[in-house]
Amino acid sequence: MASTPETTSTKKSFFNEDNKSLFWLIALILFVRGFVVEPFKIPSGSMIPTLLVGDHLFVSKSSYDIGLPFSNVKLFKVSDPNRGDVAVFDYPNYEKAPDKEGIYYIKRIIGIPGDRITVRGGIPIINETPVRQDRMSPEDASPLLPGYDPTPDSPLFLETLSGSQNKHWVQRYQTILSELPYIASEFKKVSGKDCLDLTSAMTSKNSFERFVAMNEVCTFTIPENKYFVMGDNRDDSADGREWGFVDRSLLKGRALMIWISKVPDVWALRFSRTGLKIN
Repeated sequence: MASTPETTSTKKSFFNEDNKSLFWLIALILFVRGFVVEPFKIPSGSMIPTLLVGDHLFVSKSSYDIGLPFSNVKLFKVSDPNRGDVAVFDYPNYEKAPDKEGIYYIKRIIGIPGDRITVRGGIPIINETPVRQDRMSPEDASPLLPGYDPTPDSPLFLETLSGSQNKHWVQRYQTILSELPYIASEFKKVSGKDCLDLTSAMTSKNSFERFVAMNEVCTFTIPENKYFVMGDNRDDSADGREWGFVDRSLLKGRALMIWISKVPDVWALRFSRTGLKIN
């Protein structure tokens, strides 16, 4: 049966309203993802114990700068990153590797522009002051780190950064800690120095030198608009000690909270981590 004009008009109006609703829903999703928050998944263990593999985060896109969505073009500044912030950024890719273009990393901001930093024994020294690390027993720390499974070889430290409002946890490895004096002495025999220049660490292909760089980096000053980052899994993190500074233009935002956490390779969730604020 042929449709009457009234029926056709009603159908057109109905579909037009549907299209409008879908358009505004997509626009809202793109606006939120582009300017407000963006989900991010933790793919590696470099931020253990603060973040675990399988954590899914919300990242504030407007913490530092407002920019064009899905690009590194910044429109205006909101605020400066602080020491202690857990930040998501585009990998700096100083080596110009095609397979590393567009990869997101997440680390903790240790140094801000103008800071003079040295790394000794894996501990950063900021403007001549060593970062404080207080060792904690696994029994005392575990209730404060839901989902984290400590091991005897992974001592935990509560770290305090100058200028940061919050303390945070770092994980070290006992075997590496015990070898540090020997490694430092061997490096000095070979090079005549007791630390590795940051630029040398970035270009070195020598695995021994790269290991030294993780724990003994000579004093450097952070340039304007650059940031120095490290992982909380201090002895097992590819970070600024290996590839230098992060330019402000590469920063995507500050990690806010865990909205869901999935156990890797298992269909199980860590409900105790849902809603956990990231310090």
